[in-house]
Amino acid sequence: MSKIIIGIIILILVFLWYMWFLQKKNAGTLNSYKERADELKEDRLNDKLKKLEEMKLAGASRDQFSKLKSNYQEQLNEVVPSILREIRGSEYKNTQFKVFGAAKQLKQVDRSLNELKEKLDHISEELDELSKSDELNATQSEALQQTYEDLRKRILTQSFNYGTAADKLEDELTEIAGLLDKETQLTDKGDHIEASQYLDDVKIKLGLITDQLKVIEPLHHELTDVFPGQIEEINSVYQKLVNQKFNFEEDIEALIKDVQNSLDLSNSELGELNFDHVNNTNEEIRQNIDHLYDVLTIEIDAKQNVLKQQKPVLDYINHAKFQHNRLDSRIQKLSNNYILAEGDVKQFKDNLVTLNTIRTNYDQDVQDIADKNSIFSQAENDFKAIVSQLDEIESSEKSINDNFNQMISSERIARNSVNKYAKRLEIQKKVVEQLRLNGLPDDYLDYFYMVFDEINKLYNELDAEQINMEDISKQVIVTQEDLENLVQKTTDLKMNVRLAEKLLQYANRYADKDADFADQLSRARALFDEDYEYGKSVETISAALERVEAGSVERIKETINA
Repeated sequence: MSKIIIGIIILILVFLWYMWFLQKKNAGTLNSYKERADELKEDRLNDKLKKLEEMKLAGASRDQFSKLKSNYQEQLNEVVPSILREIRGSEYKNTQFKVFGAAKQLKQVDRSLNELKEKLDHISEELDELSKSDELNATQSEALQQTYEDLRKRILTQSFNYGTAADKLEDELTEIAGLLDKETQLTDKGDHIEASQYLDDVKIKLGLITDQLKVIEPLHHELTDVFPGQIEEINSVYQKLVNQKFNFEEDIEALIKDVQNSLDLSNSELGELNFDHVNNTNEEIRQNIDHLYDVLTIEIDAKQNVLKQQKPVLDYINHAKFQHNRLDSRIQKLSNNYILAEGDVKQFKDNLVTLNTIRTNYDQDVQDIADKNSIFSQAENDFKAIVSQLDEIESSEKSINDNFNQMISSERIARNSVNKYAKRLEIQKKVVEQLRLNGLPDDYLDYFYMVFDEINKLYNELDAEQINMEDISKQVIVTQEDLENLVQKTTDLKMNVRLAEKLLQYANRYADKDADFADQLSRARALFDEDYEYGKSVETISAALERVEAGSVERIKETINA
């Protein structure tokens, strides 16, 4: 029990000590806040206020000064006393050992002191700026005035560089002069803030004029120096060409007039400082001038080329007509003995029409040149087209002539081939005759006589009054294939005959031993001797032999192959 009492007493003593400690801490804080409040309540901005009052400010500057002064008085007369009351309240609570309440209120006092200091510092800075505004305006005004004078002198003495834009530039300078006068008046009255706004406007407008000059000079140079000189040169060259009887597809005088109108329009727009429009119009002028130069140059060059190419083109036309006539003569001869390809004949006739048209166009161009009515660029294009057409005709007629050569060569090859086919057919006949057969299979005979007829037909067609080599060439290929098949059929026939003879001879040994075998042997002999179906005879006797003696047929075949 005594220990509990002792513990409680200790706790009470510790608490009392802590309370005493906080009271002392709060007291120290209170003293520092009193010192801060004393410093802030001193009339430390009084000198700045007096200085500004002596400047006899006016307008916006005076309104700004009044606002700052009122705000400053409010801080001294209302905010500072309010903070002092908060300090005294905290001090009273602290002496009454209401240390926690005192500490809380001291935090609010600290915030209030900080806010007061910020406001007073801000007012001080604003007063400094207002005090310096006169000096700053004077410095800036002097610099801007000098820039204005320099620009005015430059524009007046070098107005030839700005053309129609000079009047607008002078108007802008007059406006700036008015702004500078207004700034001076406001400064004299003491309205430095309003004056500074005019100086800002002057600065912007001076910068704008400076930028405009950079744009105007090159545009004006094009409009007064470059384009007029080019137009004059084009007009001079055009007149000389007209005197030399040049003709043009386009109306050059109208194009020159359009360029001159665009030039006048661009000058007018430059006078209104419509730079985008001037840039666009100048670009159109550049393109139109380039086009005029191109038109004149093309005609000058075209005349030289036309006069230079006139005889070579005529020579080429005559050469093409000579070659055409020579080919025509060959066609007439060949058509007596050959049926010519329709495509080649049609192309040849079309070439004649084209050659006649070419000659007509060429003669017209030459006549126009002689009559001074030619547009040389068109004549040059006509000559190029003529050369291109003649190239195509020459190529096509070479191809036609090559086809004729191929046709004649094909005839020689066909005759040789048919002779060889006839010899091979005779060989097949002798091969069959050597077999000394009583007869031949109907399908073989039909195929043999079919090939025989094909060969005779080829002989007849090759001996015809007019040979159709296109049909003959196709028939030669068909006959060759049919002959190859006949040769194979002859080989198969010979093989079947020899094999059937051997198999029938070998089968005799079993004729008396097996009645069914004897019947198959008799049937196989009938197929051989009476029906001439040698292949079927081989099949029949082979089946019978394999039944009585497996492998015998294959063994006999090997003896024949050997």
